[in-house]
Amino acid sequence: MLQKKSFLFAIILFFAIKLHAQVPDSIPPFHKFKDYELGATFSRDSLNKDHKQVFILYDAGCGHCQELGHEFAKAIPELDSLVDYYFIAMQEKPLVEGYINMFAKELKNYANVKFLHDPEGEFILKFHPKNFPATYIYDRKTSKLLFQIDGESKVAKMLPFLKKQKE
Repeated sequence: MLQKKSFLFAIILFFAIKLHAQVPDSIPPFHKFKDYELGATFSRDSLNKDHKQVFILYDAGCGHCQELGHEFAKAIPELDSLVDYYFIAMQEKPLVEGYINMFAKELKNYANVKFLHDPEGEFILKFHPKNFPATYIYDRKTSKLLFQIDGESKVAKMLPFLKKQKE
């Protein structure tokens, strides 16, 4: 009986901690992502430190995620080229390719856009999203969080952080 109570307590504690997990104020370490195109491992060390970083956790079948991908595809020519975009999904490559071809085809033409596979759910454990899509924008100099939104979102809300900077 004591063993059952301990197990139940451990489960409740685990979920209580997860529910109160905070969005990281700087880019957390990660090392299990895979580049869909190249198959190479992608980690925090792979980031271009001279660029802002945008992480977008999406589900290829999610309507809000599809809309956000389409909006980014339309807006990308007007966005700052010193911003790197990482679209991260847990689905296998055929589903992601379908998503890209139907909703975000234009993004394939930009070197600062990568589609990453998260086979083990590391993004969820490190970034603590609450809903799909989840978008995080980090500063290029400090790697500090500038903007974060979970669930339905529009590129227009993110434009102040993504537009080309006037020199």
